[in-house]
Amino acid sequence: MLGALTGAYLEHYIGWRGLFAVGLLPAALTLLIRAWVPESPHWLIGKGRLDEARKSLAWALQVDPKAIDLPPVAPAVERVPWHELFKYPRSLVVSCLTGLTQTGSVGLTLWLTTLLVLVLKITPAEASFLVIWFGLAGIFGRLFCAWTSDAMGRRPSVVLSCLAAAAATSLCGYLADVHIGSVSMFYVMVLLSGFFGSGNYAIVGPYMAEVWPAKLRTSGMGFGYGVGNLGKFIGPAGLAVIAGSANYVSPQATLDALIPAMNYFAFWFVLGAAAIWFIGFETRGRTIEEIDSTLTARAPRPQARAA
Repeated sequence: MLGALTGAYLEHYIGWRGLFAVGLLPAALTLLIRAWVPESPHWLIGKGRLDEARKSLAWALQVDPKAIDLPPVAPAVERVPWHELFKYPRSLVVSCLTGLTQTGSVGLTLWLTTLLVLVLKITPAEASFLVIWFGLAGIFGRLFCAWTSDAMGRRPSVVLSCLAAAAATSLCGYLADVHIGSVSMFYVMVLLSGFFGSGNYAIVGPYMAEVWPAKLRTSGMGFGYGVGNLGKFIGPAGLAVIAGSANYVSPQATLDALIPAMNYFAFWFVLGAAAIWFIGFETRGRTIEEIDSTLTARAPRPQARAA
């Protein structure tokens, strides 16, 4: 949303190079996090820094550090090789395929200003202004989906958000020329796609962590996010193929390719919905310990060697 605001109101004055410079400013937020947010207490305990872990927990819980009891000796740190991830195939597949739903949301986002110019016959500055509302829809979508993930459960919430995003994204292509009064149905579908497509990641992001045992949570979540990030170039590259462009770095969008392109983006939402429904498992209301015990019971055990 901030990017759309700068594109709508600053580009005329500072140009695209100036916009790139403005885009660097959010990096300063990492300095605020470094200064204000304490380290993970779990990590601190593993390093034997119990006093710092107590203060970190107290900061998070907003209590007096003296009220928190920690073991006098740090537990032994279990070293787990990354290839242990493959002992949990359901977790691996569902985290990767739900992560790839961002192929649809990021793909549409990256092309949205261009598509608005083509479909609505408006200027880039006017298109950037409309993208502001797309970003705002995504914010409300994340709040809504965060609520449904606890109200309905992770699996039905992801299915709902993904299928709604897929339907809205697909209809963007079919309703490109449809207006009700002065309202473009293409733009209405774009807003609905942003609401559910962006909102979906408010569920998928935490779910990627919940499907792994504690000893592999960071590696598993990172692997899922890494595969999901492939969507950031699968989306634009796929559109280049659909549009029949010879330039895969900067493909030209055309109205003739609009329907298959929108269906291509919608496919990734459907894939994510199918993955979590048929492969995933529900984690709502379960403690980390309960999830760990379930995953450990399902993991294949090493075979004993014959004497």
